[in-house]
Amino acid sequence: MKRIVLLVVSLFVVFLSTGCGPSDAEKRAQQVAQAKDDALKLRQQLAQAKSGADAETVRVQLMKVLSDASLTADSIHFTEAELKDYVKAAGAAETPAPPPPKKAKAVHHAKARHKG
Repeated sequence: MKRIVLLVVSLFVVFLSTGCGPSDAEKRAQQVAQAKDDALKLRQQLAQAKSGADAETVRVQLMKVLSDASLTADSIHFTEAELKDYVKAAGAAETPAPPPPKKAKAVHHAKARHKG
C-alpha cells in the first residue's frame, strides 16, 4: 500500500513540475520581444555612430541579435539596405569635406619699359 501511495505521489509531483513555467510558445514570444527591443536600441546606436567602422560594428551586432532569434531586419521595420545606409552616412560624416576652392588672385602684368 505504501508503495502505491509513494508511486502516485511521485507521478503527481513529476506531472506538476512539467506543467509549471512558461510554455515553449511563451518562451519564444519572450525571446522575440527581447531581441526586437535589443535590436531597436542597436538601431538607435547605429544612427548615432560617429564613424563608418563604429557603424559597421553596431550593424553586425544588430544583425546577430536578430539572427539569433531567427528574425530579419524587416521584423524591426527596416531593411538591410537601410541599415547599410546608416553605415555609409557615418562613414561620410567622418570624412572631412574638402576645403572650398580659393579664389585665384588677379595677376597684374607690368608693362615692359623700353630702353632707348
